[in-house]
Amino acid sequence: MLDSIRGTIVQKGEAGGITQGTGTSFIPIDVIKGFCGDLLKKLKIDVKIPGLLFIDTPGHEAFTTLRRRGGSIADLAILVIDINKGFQPQTDESLEYLKKFKTPFVVA
Repeated sequence: MLDSIRGTIVQKGEAGGITQGTGTSFIPIDVIKGFCGDLLKKLKIDVKIPGLLFIDTPGHEAFTTLRRRGGSIADLAILVIDINKGFQPQTDESLEYLKKFKTPFVVA
């Protein structure tokens, strides 16, 4: 998802195509408006933030601590599910962390 937004191919360089460490990406508001500007206009939403800071944490089961930390500091989470693998034990774990820390989230 982040590669699509950033116009990069970082995932291809990751072992197994899986994030291996916590990373951050700042997406300026102009880029966000480029993706969803028509929707913002249609809904008459005036965005007053400089952008979004994404904290990308590994989804592999071995990275429990990084997921817990990411879930504890986020204002909003996007839990991305691999369409080929579906829900994994770490998916349920991530959902529990998000509920525990009362972090609003969407599942993609």
